[in-house]
Amino acid sequence: MPTPELTPADWVNISLTEAMLARDGPPLYVAAKLGCVAAVRVMCEAGTNVEVLGPRKERALHAAAAGGHESIAATLVSAGCDVDAQDEDGNTPLITAVLNGHASPVELLLAVGADINVARLDGMTAIHLAQLPGTPKVIYELIMLGQEDAM
Repeated sequence: MPTPELTPADWVNISLTEAMLARDGPPLYVAAKLGCVAAVRVMCEAGTNVEVLGPRKERALHAAAAGGHESIAATLVSAGCDVDAQDEDGNTPLITAVLNGHASPVELLLAVGADINVARLDGMTAIHLAQLPGTPKVIYELIMLGQEDAM
């Protein structure tokens, strides 16, 4: 489906949305965190920098992964987000999804080539974290399949 041209009213709405969301961080980051699919799509289509940093040097893809927002994560990946970007603790979006127990973003990130061997500052990888007690079994299984695919 071709992307429709943005009208002047669309640009006004984008500007207003950005101004409202900027209170809690960069607009794209906040929209991803809140699960605002339409806002993320419009901002990506309008050419917003997809690598903006939120609190703790998290990117919008981290926020989408933390909230389990698979469609937002897919939009951000399609727009060129670095799937292995690390926040100030060394968490990647994949690690963030594992820590928050969200299987859909884990599956998406593995499918687009997220590196399961990237270590946090404490040396833990997605593989280690998936083995912790309380991690949903489906996430553990996805990470193990990802480990096999990486070999």
